[in-house]
Amino acid sequence: MKVLLGNSGAPRWYQGGPERLTAYLERLRTWGATATEVVLHHGPADERTARVHLLDQDWERVLRCYRDTGIAVQVHVSLDPRFATQRWLDEQEALAREYEPILGVVRDLAAEQGRAVLVLHGAGDPARSYDENRRATIGLLAWLAEAAERMPGEVLVGLELGAMKPDRPAATARSRADVLALVQAVDSPRVGICWDLAHDCENAAHEPGWSPVPSAEFLDRVVHVHLHDLGDDGASHYPPLLGRVPIAEQLGALAARRPLPSIIMEVRWRCAARLGDPWDLLGESYRRVGATVAELTRR
Repeated sequence: MKVLLGNSGAPRWYQGGPERLTAYLERLRTWGATATEVVLHHGPADERTARVHLLDQDWERVLRCYRDTGIAVQVHVSLDPRFATQRWLDEQEALAREYEPILGVVRDLAAEQGRAVLVLHGAGDPARSYDENRRATIGLLAWLAEAAERMPGEVLVGLELGAMKPDRPAATARSRADVLALVQAVDSPRVGICWDLAHDCENAAHEPGWSPVPSAEFLDRVVHVHLHDLGDDGASHYPPLLGRVPIAEQLGALAARRPLPSIIMEVRWRCAARLGDPWDLLGESYRRVGATVAELTRR
């Protein structure tokens, strides 16, 4: 079975004009990329947002370039506060309006590709209680599940396992148990877990009895995977080359339960740049992770 493998498609990787995007896509083709994940944003945006997000005026052009290269596109919801999951608690209609253009892209991708994944974060409003954030997360996921059911092809919603932050104890989806419970509460075949391996490892210090391999119950709900590594500074989103995240063991456990889902190396340009040439390091990441995936799919 073909496993979709790619990296997060922040525009920072190809800033510099259309020729730079063409060169970047050619590198991806050479490295064997079969997928990408883009963070879609519409509306006002500053320079920092533009480095990470694909802005609405570029959606059609850039996504068509990926598809014409044979690369499947997965989607991450904008990280801007306007798209924050906690808004569902009091501003359902306003948040739904922010989502509608993104859902239109996901619908079109699923119709063309046969399958598309939409990734989002759980609610984490520090001014609210955990129960309030939980209700917001479940409410939005349930609405997205209904929307996904009406779309062509297979649309899956992945709730990302995030890293626990001591200053945000009321945030949701920041532990294996919590992200699993939230997905189970929605109880839809369209909603599952985006297993972020590095964030999972970051949480080890906060989860007594943590081991690299989650429960079978958790693994069975994984619909999408994020890969990256942890740097000397403890930060995440480094190229998966440093060995601080047990990628082979964790992917192996997942492959033993079910076919591997789409896998995205969520590497930030600035983290790669601290180690060397970002494009060279991304290419090496494809070689190493690709070899691991190939070995697992041969078993």
